[in-house]
Amino acid sequence: MRIMMIQPNYHSGGAEIAGNWPPSWVPYVGGALKTAGFDNIRFVDAMTDYIPDDMLREIIATNQPDVVLATAITPMIYQSQKNPTNSQGSMSPSKNNHGGNSPYIYV
Repeated sequence: MRIMMIQPNYHSGGAEIAGNWPPSWVPYVGGALKTAGFDNIRFVDAMTDYIPDDMLREIIATNQPDVVLATAITPMIYQSQKNPTNSQGSMSPSKNNHGGNSPYIYV
C-alpha cells in the first residue's frame, strides 16, 4: 500500500513570523504506520517547500498513493481540504483522510 502524508501549503503572513510550522505529526503517524508493517510511505511538506497546488497534483499523480493523509490543524483547514481535490484531480484512486490537533477526522 502506497501512503502519502501531506503538510498543506498554508501561509497566512502572520503565523510564519517564527518560521514554518513543523510537521510534528509525521514522525508519530509515520512511525506507527511502519510499526504496523507499512513501508511505502512518502511525506510532502508543501508548506516548507512552498509547493503550489498544481505541483502537488503532479507529485500525487507520479506517486499514485492508495491513501493520502493530510494535517488539518485549525488555521490550515481550508487549504487541507483542497488535498482530496488535488489527489482526485491527479487521477489517483486514493482514499483521503484529514486529521489535526483538534478532536476531528475528515474522511
